[in-house]
Amino acid sequence: MADTEATAPKKDELLDSLNKGLALLRLFASGVESLTMQEVAERLEVTRAAARRLLLTLQHNGYLAQNGRQFSLTPRVMELGYAWFAGMTLPRLAQPHLRALAARCGETCSVGMLDDESVVLVAREEPRQMLRVDMAIGRRMPAYAHSLGRVLLAGLDDDALHDYLARAELRKLTPFTVDSPQALMRTLEQVRADGYCVLVSELMDGYAGISVPLHDQTGKVVAGLGFSMVLGSRAPESLASRYLAPLREAAGAIEEVLRAR
Repeated sequence: MADTEATAPKKDELLDSLNKGLALLRLFASGVESLTMQEVAERLEVTRAAARRLLLTLQHNGYLAQNGRQFSLTPRVMELGYAWFAGMTLPRLAQPHLRALAARCGETCSVGMLDDESVVLVAREEPRQMLRVDMAIGRRMPAYAHSLGRVLLAGLDDDALHDYLARAELRKLTPFTVDSPQALMRTLEQVRADGYCVLVSELMDGYAGISVPLHDQTGKVVAGLGFSMVLGSRAPESLASRYLAPLREAAGAIEEVLRAR
């Protein structure tokens, strides 16, 4: 009982101004380049005075810059996440294997971790080629519509997975996106059985991915390893035969390092 109470703080124990400040940063992180004070007030459902205080506080600390009526993020905001990424064991241990994997297969490869309803890229390596996939470290994508996200969702226990399906907003991102909880559940059961996921044109039309899970010392799925690519003239059916063995080999090597640390 004590553990449950500790993880479920009462509303009056939360600092509302900090909540609003974090919501403002997430608003910018969603891809919005700049916002006016009025736009912030409307999107966060606060008064103009509260929006002004939030913007000026973040500007004072160097996280926002003002140009006329427009406010935008500064590079300093990267400090908030960089120290966490730099200190993580998994990305550092995985990077040499990602480098070898990208060189071997000629495709962009990434490690992703589940964060609420998103998959977040924590490590990435791209080959030396003209056509690249824009997959920067720290990028967040809907877990249900990405191959990395699906191997992570498939790795959840039944209770956690049903909780996710009950609260996740499944949107039709392309004509091919699985946006039904029932259909997604069937897909994830197949991913569990197969031990990998191939996904085509569900996040963006014409893009494909193939991913496998990464397990910790206890066998729990803690991350995913995968390729992202422009499908081009490749047949979707060929992705597993071409990329699954190298992915599983690299995943096994990363897991072996994790077990030995």
